[in-house]
Parts: sequence; structure tokens; C-alpha cells
Amino acid sequence: MPGFSLDRREFLKLFGATAGCFAVHAAATPFLPGLGTARATPGAFHFPQGLASGDPQPDAVMLWTRVEALDPDATLPNGDIDLYVQVAEDLSFERVVAEQAVRAGTASDHTVRIFVQGLAPDRVYYYRFHAGSDQSPYPGRTRTAPLPGAKRDVRFAAISCQNYEQGYYGALRRMTNDDIAAPDESQIDFVLHLGDFIYERTGDVPEAMNPVRLIGPLPDGSEPWQPDGTHPEWQKGGQAAVTLADYRHLYKTYLTDPDLQAARARFPFVHTWDDHEFTNDAWQAHDTYFGDGEPAQKRKLAANRAWFEFIPAVLSQAPAFNGIASPAHDFRNARINDAPLTEHDDDFLYQGDSLSAVSSIAIYRTLRWGAMLDLVVTDLRSYRSPPVMTEEVQAFTKGAPVPPVRLVKLLDAGRMANDGKPPQTIDYGGEEMPNPRKDAPRGTQMGGPQRRWFKEVLKASTATWRIWANGGPALQMRLDFSRIPFAGLEDGYAGTDAWQGYPGELEDLMRFLKEEKIGNVVSISGDYHAFAAGRLPVDPDAETLSFAAAEFMTAAVSSGSMFSGADRATRNSGFFHRAVVLDDNGTTHENWNNTLVNGLRAGILVNYTSSEYLLDMVRNERASPGLDYLDSNAHGFTLVTLSEDAIKAEQVNVGDVSRDAGPEGSEVLRRARFSLKAWRGGEEPVLEGPEFEGPPPYPWNAGTAEG
Repeated sequence: MPGFSLDRREFLKLFGATAGCFAVHAAATPFLPGLGTARATPGAFHFPQGLASGDPQPDAVMLWTRVEALDPDATLPNGDIDLYVQVAEDLSFERVVAEQAVRAGTASDHTVRIFVQGLAPDRVYYYRFHAGSDQSPYPGRTRTAPLPGAKRDVRFAAISCQNYEQGYYGALRRMTNDDIAAPDESQIDFVLHLGDFIYERTGDVPEAMNPVRLIGPLPDGSEPWQPDGTHPEWQKGGQAAVTLADYRHLYKTYLTDPDLQAARARFPFVHTWDDHEFTNDAWQAHDTYFGDGEPAQKRKLAANRAWFEFIPAVLSQAPAFNGIASPAHDFRNARINDAPLTEHDDDFLYQGDSLSAVSSIAIYRTLRWGAMLDLVVTDLRSYRSPPVMTEEVQAFTKGAPVPPVRLVKLLDAGRMANDGKPPQTIDYGGEEMPNPRKDAPRGTQMGGPQRRWFKEVLKASTATWRIWANGGPALQMRLDFSRIPFAGLEDGYAGTDAWQGYPGELEDLMRFLKEEKIGNVVSISGDYHAFAAGRLPVDPDAETLSFAAAEFMTAAVSSGSMFSGADRATRNSGFFHRAVVLDDNGTTHENWNNTLVNGLRAGILVNYTSSEYLLDMVRNERASPGLDYLDSNAHGFTLVTLSEDAIKAEQVNVGDVSRDAGPEGSEVLRRARFSLKAWRGGEEPVLEGPEFEGPPPYPWNAGTAEG
């Protein structure tokens, strides 16, 4: 092969694992590279998606890259590419501690995952890849976790939702640049990615907006979307991923972004997924693009495989946690067909090909960071039950502006409603229909095995803090329509795709924390494209509220904000639009924050008066029980610092992301800071803040909300 003269015998001496996933053990003492530079023509290979590391352990970390051949004659006859990785204690790679040859196979789209073991705890390492005479364009930086008993503060960042076509990733560049400038003791230990790493459809931008950049046609893709008025959030020609090639194409496109590459090169990431790694509003192996959707087992299998190929995570190699075996495992291929979902078990998990697709990978797991942190990472999509707000139920409740709390809770309870005596019918607005869930199990996001594992882990945890990496928010976000006189409406949920659609299981988890006296549990969530903070009640509808945990919700990196979505959705309704947007003599305010935190009457009244006295009179402290703060017009990231006495969270809002901020990163619009003192089991969390650097959001800048 022209341009390729690598000594194969010398190279193969370094191989120690099967293609695609490799294990490397660090040398007992540092050594200089023994392989040297392969003798291929320079410029034959490149690394267009950069490199990354994930799931740091006290003695190990997973490394990742993807390589491409610019010269097709430089590959092996079957298209595979040989390369090697180096891990060093210094940026100049004079103290190399691990070196291993690996093979990037065509079967894994030339991605490689390398589990490097035998590293020292709580230490920064650098790594790079070589292919032929070429190497990765910049070195990666990662770090290991402290030993389980080590006591030191922990600092991490949380991010979520990075739609490529809706915005740029200047927030990630800001996070990276700030960390480079920070003193060593204030630098980020790892980044927690809460899902929607990709969006599985192109043209996922409202019709009235121009995409900031384009992904282009998918290799296969669904039939291009032709607008018909039913899905105004799609652009003409938009497609959904349907094959492995489509999902790979999306990851490869997203990972060409320089700001995302910079963040992945500097920090080890810990990942879970949300819905868009597979399909919008996903549950099990079922899609939900149009109406109730249809089974999509082949797509689920393809989505799982692509995630495994492009996301570095320690799954099969994950250690047990305090005697509890790890349920996580690497991707396992399966032969499946798309078939109707008919039979399910008592945990509402559908069997047959759906179960085979779902079981092809397991990503829920636990990571430990010294004595300070046990990080519990959950998967809230693969095992969740079907949503209760089906097309049939939505049509029945068409007079309800949002899903009624009463009906969602009743349907979610299934056959356990009314102490095991579910009603045969459900009613709304004086009408009745057969109860579609009267014979069904209770709704679940976790599924039975994960829920039981989750409880065991929290009970066995001995760390100071238990952080729940939660793909969807558990904070209550409601609209208290019952307080609007003469409207005849019920209180409703502002969205049911997260925990509000599964209230029974959430109450069970919060009650478990209370009964077992487990304190210092904090959920870090994403998904809703807004910053929020608050406490999680055991029963949000109890006469006296009792709180079991707290939550910080992080905004999207680039996806459209919650406020912009609410604004668009209510423009044809003067009454509801006033609850979302406040026009104050030509100045627009995000009244949606006020409405969700303080109630609909406060949200409407501010359109007619600025009297704080009147607003205090109508403000409903239980409008969204436990929700203390909301910044719904936001993009950015959240910084979390854990110490022995408190957790401090800083929500960094970079504002508009429609323009490329360049290498300097986005400017910061505001920082909102919170403090949560440690509390023992049996006590309740007390949230302090927000304190602002930069202009506060409405209504905190008007004195009409607590905080």
C-alpha cells in the first residue's frame, strides 16, 4: 500500500485486546515511548472529532478518539486503522506512564475506547493518539478521582441539551476558558452531561426561525418533512435518524464543533442520556414523533450502539458500590425486528424485541469521588412506562390548557389508584371516558430493577453528599388555574415528559429518603432548557409540605429556551401570553418565571399594576410547591462545589447563543449563586439565595418574588 510502511510485527506486539475496546495498564514506573513514530507519509490520518475521557475512577479512566484516513491507501486492507495512545504525567510527555497500540475498526466507525488502569488517584494526566506519522492535533487532559476515604472539596460542572442547529456552544468555551484561568484548587474535576448530546432530527428549529448552522441531509433518514401546520417546530426538509449511519453522522457532525472539542479535551465527562439520543419524548423502544408514535426497536438498537461508540463511559468495567454489583454493561448487539409492543411485566417493561433493544446496553451506574461525593447516574428513558397523556386523553381534555394534575396522578397510579380500586372511568369538564390505565401497573421512569438499585445505593452511601444525575427535572412546575375566579379550570403541569408525568414513583422515592433518614441528596437535572432551583417535597399536594431533597436544574447549552417556547406557544392567546411575557412600556420581561414561581394571578396582575402590596396579596407560595427560582430565558452551565458543610451552586447564564462567540467564549449575562447547608436524615434542606452577579432575571429585579 503506497504511503504505508509500518512494521506490523513491531506494532502487533503492543496489541492486548480485541478491536474496538481496549484495556491498558499503566507501567509501574514511568518509561519513554518504545514504539516510536510509525513510518507512514505525514498527513495520511486525522482526528476530526478530537478526543475525550470519561468516568474517572481513583485508578482508571476511559479514553476515546475517532480517526479517519485522508489517504485511503494508508489503511489496512479491510479499512481498519492502527494507532496508539500515550498517557503521561506532564504536558510535554516526558513522563509517559502508559502506551498501547489499538485498532480503530470499520465496524465501530473508527472510534476507539481505551480503559486505562493502574493510574494514581486524584492526579491530572495528559494523553494523545498517534496514527501513522500523524497525531491528535492537541493533547487531552483528564484526572482521576480521589481515593474513597479522601476528604477534599469537589467541584464539577453540569450541562445539558446542545442542539447543533439552534445555537452555538460558546457557553462551553466560556466554561473551559474560565477553568484554565482559575487557580488549581478551584478548577473543575469533571463535567456532568445530563443528556441530549445530539438531537436525532435535522431541521429541529421552529419554522419562523433560521437555523444558525445546518447539519445537512442524513445518510438514510426519514422522509423529509413537509410542513402541514401540525409540527411548527420543524423546518421544511427536516429528517429523523432511522439507521446506525444516521446516528453516527449526527455524532460526527456535532463533534466537529471546536468549543465542544475543547471542553471534552480538558475535562473528563460523566454522561447519561435523555430522549434525543434516540427519539423525542422517548420511552423504551418506542418513538413519539407524530401522535402516540410507533415501535422502533431497530432505531433504539442503532441509537444505543452509536452512543456507546462516541461517548466514553465505564460500563462493563464499573466496580461494585459498597457491595452492590454494578448493573451497567457495554453495548451488545442483537438481532431484532420492529414489532408491536403487546406484553409487559409488572414493571411495565415490554418484552420481546423491545426488551432486546433496551437491554443491548445498561448505563445506570455509580461513581465515587473521595469521601465527599457518591454520584448516582440514572437512565430515565430505557425503562419508562408509556406516557399517560396519550392522543386519546389529550383529545378528551382538550379544554385543559395544560395536563390536569388530578388526572395525571390518577392515570399514573394505574390499578393502584384509590387504594387498589381504580375508577372505571375518568372525568373532565362534565364528560367521562373509560379509564385507559385501570388495569395497568403504576407508571415508572426508572423501571423496577433500576428503582430498587437506586434505593439500595442511596441507603448504602456513606459519602457526605449524594448527587443524583437526573436526566429530567423533579421540581414541580405547575399552573394554578384553580385560583383564577370563574374559569372552571384545574391546576395543571407545565409539561409531563419528566418527573411530573410520573408523580407516583417520585413520591415513592422521596418518601423512601424520609423514612430511611437519608440526608444530603441533591438532584442535578437538565432537559427543560432553563435554570431552576428548589426543594423536592414528599407529597406536593399534602396539606403540610415536607421536603426530602433539593434540586438544581441547568439550562441548555444551545437548545431553544423554555421561555422562547412558551412565548411562541401562547402568542394566539392574549390571556395566557400575558402570563408568559410582560411588556413594561416597551421593555419585555420573562413573566413566565413569575407565573410558575408565584402563580397565575401574580403573573396576570403585573400587567395591570406595579403595586408590590397587591402582588403579595395574590402571590401563591404553593403555585409550584418547592420551586424557589426560575430563569427560563437562559443558556449556559452550572458549577457545583461540594464541601463538608454545604453545597454551592452557580448558574451561569450566557444569554443569546445565535452567534458564534469565537475562541473567547460567550460573555456572561448573569451568575446566580445558591447555598445549601448539609442536613442530616430526618431534617429538611434549606436553600439560600439567589445572589446575583449581573442583572437579575424578572421578577427578582422587581422585588415581587422571594429570594
